[in-house]
Amino acid sequence: MNGMAVAARPGERLRLDHNERLFPAPELVRLLPKVPASTLTRYPDASRLERRLAEAMGIEPDRVLVTAGADDAIDRACRRCLAGGRELITVAPTFEMVPMFAALAGGRVRSIPSLNDPAPLEPILDRLGERTGLVTVISPHNPTGKAVPVGRVLTIADRLPAKAMLLADLAYVEFADRDPTPELLQHDNILVVRTLSKAWGLAGLRVGFALGRPAVIAELRACGAPFPLSAPSIWLAERALALGDRVTGTYVAAVRREREELVSALFAAGAAPFESQANFVLASTDRAVALYRRFRQRGIAIRRFPNLPDLARITLPGDEATFRRVLRVLDTTLGHIS
Repeated sequence: MNGMAVAARPGERLRLDHNERLFPAPELVRLLPKVPASTLTRYPDASRLERRLAEAMGIEPDRVLVTAGADDAIDRACRRCLAGGRELITVAPTFEMVPMFAALAGGRVRSIPSLNDPAPLEPILDRLGERTGLVTVISPHNPTGKAVPVGRVLTIADRLPAKAMLLADLAYVEFADRDPTPELLQHDNILVVRTLSKAWGLAGLRVGFALGRPAVIAELRACGAPFPLSAPSIWLAERALALGDRVTGTYVAAVRREREELVSALFAAGAAPFESQANFVLASTDRAVALYRRFRQRGIAIRRFPNLPDLARITLPGDEATFRRVLRVLDTTLGHIS
């Protein structure tokens, strides 16, 4: 059984616009009929999943909070840190839910225009003050895919006001050259957000988690719903973690190979791809609109940004046949790719 056999249907549009894993790990698909019926009737208990995540991260269980995707963790952090008009410092563009959650929490958003640097040190430090509640660093960054040096993240954390937190969103870290989670968790004012949606291919289960010092985790637990995950999601997530590299290894390796080849192909075609360490590549080209339309004609969705019309982002499929299809569309649109 391969991924294509599991998920692809004839004529189905390929979604290369949301940075999802296209095809689930066959090992997880085989578990679906085994989900216990009792998970349908009981309120879910995520404590065992939190213990397994803690073991995987090498920390104590009271430093882990399971959330309904990384979105839920970010929302809770904004509620905790930004009430009463405290300030969020972030870059623009960024993951669109960050400023949205900040506004809903009653915070003031201070955005730094910065497409080429996901965490510009001096502009961030210049904006720190007594009203600062939260600084977000996304690494690898969305939408550019760039990774932030861990030393820079720690420098920002060291300069934060006493009551402020740094939120490190590492949703795509499995695709990067380095995982800074252990170093970041040595600092009490850093909250790390992770997810099983990307490399693990479980976006539909909505399993995210926050990692931090116990007092902060306890406060975040009180900032949201008491049962953020369904019991079937918890059961399947536990089994995915037990399988470990069998779920992520082959897929992550394929994405990294595709990423290198796609960057080279875009350069050859005259586009300007960003240096990505995520499962997507963002590129600047004056033919972004034509590229988007050609992909749609060929049954593939890629991401455009209305406020940044020269940019297009392509999720890497992690599947050889699908990736060759992507390259063919690029070749017919931009040329010189073969």
